[in-house]
Parts: sequence; C-alpha cells; structure tokens
Amino acid sequence: MLKKTLPVGSASKIRVDAAPGDLRVTGWERDEISAKTDGDVLELAAGADELTVTCDGDLILSLPRRLSLDLGAVSGDADVRELPGGVAIREVEGDLSLRLVGAATIGAVTGDLEARESGPLAIDSVESDLSVRGGKGGLSAKSITGDVSLHDMQGNVNLESVSDDLYVRGLSGNLNAHVEGDAVLYLQPAEGRAVNISAEGDILLHMSARVNAALTLSAGEADDIRVEMPGVPKRDGSNPRSLILGSGGAAIHLKAEGDVMVTSRESDWESAAEFDFGGSWPLPDDFSERINRRVQEATKRATQRAGEAARRVDEKMSRQHGRRFAFNWSPGHGTPPVPPSEPVSDEERMAILKMLQEKKITAEDAEKLLSALEGGS
Repeated sequence: MLKKTLPVGSASKIRVDAAPGDLRVTGWERDEISAKTDGDVLELAAGADELTVTCDGDLILSLPRRLSLDLGAVSGDADVRELPGGVAIREVEGDLSLRLVGAATIGAVTGDLEARESGPLAIDSVESDLSVRGGKGGLSAKSITGDVSLHDMQGNVNLESVSDDLYVRGLSGNLNAHVEGDAVLYLQPAEGRAVNISAEGDILLHMSARVNAALTLSAGEADDIRVEMPGVPKRDGSNPRSLILGSGGAAIHLKAEGDVMVTSRESDWESAAEFDFGGSWPLPDDFSERINRRVQEATKRATQRAGEAARRVDEKMSRQHGRRFAFNWSPGHGTPPVPPSEPVSDEERMAILKMLQEKKITAEDAEKLLSALEGGS
C-alpha cells in the first residue's frame, strides 16, 4: 500500500481525473491532504490554485473541508463525506454516496445515488435508484432510471424523468416531476408554493385537513379521482376536477393515467403508501400483471448491476495480481455475485402475490422474496 501527504497551501480545489477502483473521500481539519492506494502509482502535485492526485487503484483521500473536489471518472463505488466545499463528479460506474457535502454537480451514475444532509444537488443521470434525505438547497435531475425517494427536503425539486416510482415526504419548496410509475406524496405546501406531478401510474397525495391549496386533478376516468378531505365530496364526476381548500394559497396540479387520491386520513396514507396505489380502493384488474412487471424490472436492474459489480471485481483482481496488499470497503465486494438458480415457478409467484394482496407483506418484501427464490441476495 502506498501513502503520501502534501501541504495544501493556498489551493482551493483538489482534482482527481480518474479513479480506476473504489474511491473514499473524507474532509478533515488538517491543512494537508493524505492519500492511500493499493495500486502501484500514487502522485500528488501542487499547483497555484489546485492540487491533483493520480493513482492506478483504489484510493482513500483525506483533505481539508474548505476545499472543493473535482472528480473525473470513478470505475468503482465512490463515497464522499464531510466536504462542505462542494463536489463535481463526471462519472461513477458503481454506487455514489454523499454525506454532509456542499453543492454537488453529478454527471452519470451507473448504480444508486444516496445523499444525506447535503447541499444543492444537480444530476444528469442515475441508472438505478436515487435517495435523498435532509437535502438543503434543492434538487434537479434529468433522468432517473429507478425509484426516487426524498425525505425532509429544503428548496425546490425538479425531476424531468423518473422511470419507476416517486416517494416524497417533507418538502419546503416547489415540486415538479414526471413519473412513469406511481407517485406517493406526503406534503404540507406553504402559501405560494407549487406542486406539478404527471404520472403514468397512480398518484397519492396526503395533506393536512387545514391545508390552503387550489387543486387541479386529472385521471384516466372521472371515477378514478377521489378526495378524502373534510367537507369535500369524494367524487363529483368531473375530469379534470378543480377544488379549493381553505384560502387556496398553494397551487397543486396532479395528472395521472391511473388513479388520483388526495387525502388527509393517516389510514389511507399508510395503506396506500405501502402498496404504491390507493390502499382502500379495489385492487385493479391488472394488479398481478403490474406487480409482476415491476418485480421483473427490479430484477433486471439488479442483474445488470450484478454484472457491473462482477466486471469491476475482475478488473480489481487483475490489477491486484502479484500485489501483497489490497483493500476495499464493501462487505463481500471481492466476491463475484452468485448467478441466479432455477427461475421462480408460477405457483411460487402467485403465492407471493396473494400475500401482497392480503397485505401480509409489502411490495418491497415481495421483491426480496422473489429475488431470494431466484438465488439473489
């Protein structure tokens, strides 16, 4: 293992053009950078305004919190934390994790992207799932191939394309999103805020009974629009349906090809959010088909990610051949995924769907059961 340190001086940025393996970056109070690698090459260079790091393997990097980080291509997973100076990342072929970082600009992420207690986030594409909790300063994303889960967000959120489902709980700013799956929202929009959601599946919105909002609701059919708010008819036969709650301070536009439900009842929210559609509504005729499709899509993504992980493991093993030292940070990361065994039978699949319909398990549990039966993790 190689290790080097370098005083920072007056530099304000650190640049890593390429990380051939996994990357872990942590901010600290010292006025120097420390770099470790399991590779054969490790070079630190100081310029007038920036520092550069070059390596040919996995990299552990510690740097002053005041610095900003400029990353090129990361061939494995990347973990960046405690860096309020902000980050710019062009490409990550594995998963990306951000913790306590400032403003982040992200190009393409092949795996999952998870951000916690971080600043404004701008994303070009994520080929798997996006999860943001405690975001400060807003979020914009062009393309998310998987699910999006947002909790306790400050600032505006703009999602141009979400291929699967959207879950939002707690948002202080405006929300604009196009979702190919379902949208499940728990919001309390303030005066002057706007919510615009279009979904190819269903939309569930939970708000307080005392909310002030003007709503425009559009669904596949008029009977697919349902409102469970005090003093408001559940259905009025119109599509789109417009109504004003309280003083109408917030503007909410919901358009779905499936069902739209707006409710203030916690029981509706809990059951509906669990299954990603109206919990107390009758099960749709194509329910089993839809669950099957969603499970198959999740399995396909998992298989693709497993293939990418196996490829990265092979590359790492090739780099490490003949070396005495090596390291990684993910349990089991050095073991190639086990290929799927026998496919799930129709009987097993229907048994799982029956448990899902009877609310004995969640949709997530169903996916895990099917994955386990197929030999996944």
